Amino acid sequence: MSEKPKRLAPLPNTLRELFLKSGNLCAFPNCKTLMMDADGSFVGEVCHIEAAEEEGERFNPAMDNEERRSASNLMLMCGPHHRKTDDVEKYPVEVLRKFKDDHERRFSHPDRAILETLSDWTMTEQAKPVQNIKRANVVMKMNLDDEERKGSADKLNEYLERLSRVPPPARHFLGALAMRAQRMRDTRAVSIPRFGDTKILISDLRGAFKLSRDGVVEQAKELESYGLGGLEPMNTDNGDEPAVYISRWDGWNIMDLIARFCIQESVPIEKFTDELDFTPLDEPDKR
Repeated sequence: MSEKPKRLAPLPNTLRELFLKSGNLCAFPNCKTLMMDADGSFVGEVCHIEAAEEEGERFNPAMDNEERRSASNLMLMCGPHHRKTDDVEKYPVEVLRKFKDDHERRFSHPDRAILETLSDWTMTEQAKPVQNIKRANVVMKMNLDDEERKGSADKLNEYLERLSRVPPPARHFLGALAMRAQRMRDTRAVSIPRFGDTKILISDLRGAFKLSRDGVVEQAKELESYGLGGLEPMNTDNGDEPAVYISRWDGWNIMDLIARFCIQESVPIEKFTDELDFTPLDEPDKR
C-alpha cells in the first residue's frame, strides 16, 4: 500500500542547496526579487513543482513524500510569482522545471553569481529631508527667523541629495570623521576654523580608526571624488603635516553642525550619514 500524501518540511541541507543555487534571486525568469533581504531575513517562498498534497497544483501520485520535498522538486520564488505559477495550464511541470534548471545554471559559477546580483545600493535608500530645522535652531542656538530657517533647510537638503548618491561606506567614514573631529577639537590633532574646512591629522585617524596610513588616504581620496573631503596639509607646531579635511558646503560646515547636534541630543550620527535621515533636525512631534 502506497503512503498517504503528507506535506513534509524541507530538510536543512535541502534548503541550503536551494539557496546556494538560487543566487539569492527568485527563479521566475527576469525577476530580480531577493530571497533574503538586507537584514538577513528570508523573504522568499519555497515552492513545489509537483504539489506536496493531493489538492495542490501539478500533484503527482507516483511520487512519495520524500521525493516531493527533495531539492529537485523545489524552487525559490517571490510571493507574487509563486501565486502566478498556480495557473497549471500556463505553468505545467515541464515549464517550471525549465525555469529551475535555467536559473540554477546561471549561478553554477561564483563569478557569474556575483555579476548577476550587482546592485546600486544608493538607489535602494530613501532619503528623509529636513522640513523646518526648528529643533536644530533651538538646540544649536542659531537664532534663525522663518526665512533664514527655510534657506538653511534648502541648503541641508541639497547636501542630503549629494550624500544620497555616495556609497554607504564612504558616508559612514565621513560621519566617523566628523565625530572624531568633535571629540578632539580642543587638541592640536584637529583644526576647525570658523571660515575653513575641518582638518584632522592622519596620524590621529590611524590610531583612532585602527587603519593603516594607506587605508586612511584611500578613504579620503574617495571623499574627494564626491566633493565631500580629501587630503590637505595641516599647519602644526611641527610644520605642515598630512591631514584629512571635510569640505564645507556653500560656505557652511554642515558636518560640523550635524556632529555637534548629535553630541548634544544623543543622536547617532549614523542616523544622518548611513540612514540619510535629516528629520531629527526638525521640531519633534507634539504628543
